[in-house]
Amino acid sequence: MGFGGPVWHASVGRIQDEAAREAMARRILAGVGDAALGEWVERGRPVLHIRRRVSDTEAAVVGPVIDIRGTDEAEARMRVMRLYLPPGLGRVAF
Repeated sequence: MGFGGPVWHASVGRIQDEAAREAMARRILAGVGDAALGEWVERGRPVLHIRRRVSDTEAAVVGPVIDIRGTDEAEARMRVMRLYLPPGLGRVAF
């Protein structure tokens, strides 16, 4: 998507107030990434997205980052995560 490298991504919907959506997304991303390397806020209804570049320190720990969306691996990970999500959120696709 042209962010110059891997990013953390938080998406918040189901909250009417845009400021509250942004505050929640920022809480989700608290302590990760490096906004100085880049941060992008996409405001829209009904979902707000914040993407923040992975920090150099994080990248050194995890190694190369790849996008697994739409793969068998992504679905396998989602099956495990559905066990921990509140009802209704398990339908989210990754």
